[in-house]
Amino acid sequence: MKSAVLSILTGLFLFISPVHSQGEGFTFKDSVNTLYDKLFEELEENYLHADKVDWPSVKSYIKKEALKSGTFQKSLATSVKLFDTVQGNHLLLFAEKDWYKSTLGKQLVKDHFNQSLLDAYSNNRGFETKVVDTSYGYVLIPGMLLKDATTAELDQAAQKIYDAILEIDKSNDLKGWIVDLRLNIGGNSNVMLAGLYHLLGNGTLLLDLDSNKNATTLTSLVDGVLYQNHKVNTTVKPTAKPKPKIPVALISGILTNSAGEFVLLGFRGRKNTIVIGEESYGSTTANDLYELPFGIKAAITESYGTDRSAKFTKTVVPDIEVIKQTNFENLSRDRNIIEAIKFIESSQ
Repeated sequence: MKSAVLSILTGLFLFISPVHSQGEGFTFKDSVNTLYDKLFEELEENYLHADKVDWPSVKSYIKKEALKSGTFQKSLATSVKLFDTVQGNHLLLFAEKDWYKSTLGKQLVKDHFNQSLLDAYSNNRGFETKVVDTSYGYVLIPGMLLKDATTAELDQAAQKIYDAILEIDKSNDLKGWIVDLRLNIGGNSNVMLAGLYHLLGNGTLLLDLDSNKNATTLTSLVDGVLYQNHKVNTTVKPTAKPKPKIPVALISGILTNSAGEFVLLGFRGRKNTIVIGEESYGSTTANDLYELPFGIKAAITESYGTDRSAKFTKTVVPDIEVIKQTNFENLSRDRNIIEAIKFIESSQ
């Protein structure tokens, strides 16, 4: 179940709340049946490709495999076989001691990585804003799961991003901004996008498409409020007029995944914008979390995520490719930053 990238990404999911090994008074068989029956129910109802699955055959196969495991904890790993069988490369199961993901995703090994990138991730390099070379705003947005956060807490997280950007912007005569997503392995993209309101401004950002590629959800920003269709999702309180035309260079990397990719998509189509770095990991489908028995949760893929033009791509390919030249220790020598500054200067 564990690939190199999954071992690297495990840190994102340390916020999972405790679960019981199985229900009190339940036999092993009862616990397996209870869990997987509910998981099958949610998948049949919500999974993007549910209509392509032979559910009776899958249910029979998966339950037999789960019951062979001998313990409830070990039976959770059977979810990997389930996700692979239904071609769900973005499906996940979260439990107390581990998390489980399809093996169909991109397989990354150490040779794919720049040492500076690995060090930054291993050291939990967090959110930061600064000025690079006196003229260029820089914001690093890592993964932000925020799984159990309240609406108020989500708004606070978005406001923190917004306020940090605005403080730098107001205090300096900036020529443009660099948005670094190389450590963004996923989480809550709505918080990230709302927090970036000062650079995005008002308008449509994203579309979600169903299995027939029909639009089901439109994500937009209006005066600091992020809407999904007409429903308020995340809110920041703007204190200055946004700058939707200031040059912005986004930096993508091989770890840029899921929510990080949705940030890239949210900027795609914006004027004076470029993506620099490496091709993203490739999880541009939209998931939602579902409660299962025994405190377990499943992230189920519900739709295709697209940019504002409804263009779907499995990954985000940079406009300017820079491979394994990260230098978080000295951003002025980071080839991605150098290319970003060139772009900003050319846009003056």
